[in-house]
Amino acid sequence: MVYLQAFAAVCYWCRHIQDDSWRELLLSKVLIIDDDAMAVRMAGFILKKKGHTAVGAENGSDGRAKLLSEKPALTLLDIEMPDENGLDVLKAIRADALTADAKVCLMTGTVDDKVLSAAAELGALGCLEKPVQAQALEDVLKKAGI
Repeated sequence: MVYLQAFAAVCYWCRHIQDDSWRELLLSKVLIIDDDAMAVRMAGFILKKKGHTAVGAENGSDGRAKLLSEKPALTLLDIEMPDENGLDVLKAIRADALTADAKVCLMTGTVDDKVLSAAAELGALGCLEKPVQAQALEDVLKKAGI
């Protein structure tokens, strides 16, 4: 299986694989929960350039459903959303036995000590400042081990 994955990786980068099912074996999936479609697209673009796939969710309930169905390697979660605060979403993720161990990084327009403290308390990998910068996102990917 290792040889097959290595061969598929070489072929993928050479753009010879026509079947998208191979991509799922090779790329890490990242879930982006944010009500701002532009923020989802920007983070998704950075992730794609780094060799990952991105799945978007526009609110907390949709995000929790996709966390269960998509099983992403990492979830980026906006704190400031209209219906449900990202911190409340993360509390719900941690309270559910099926998602309690999910790797989550928070995102917000203003990172301060209160936000960083809440992130640490809830077991988040950290907190990205929006708009998300490529280097900061790469650091989170490394921290997540993907």
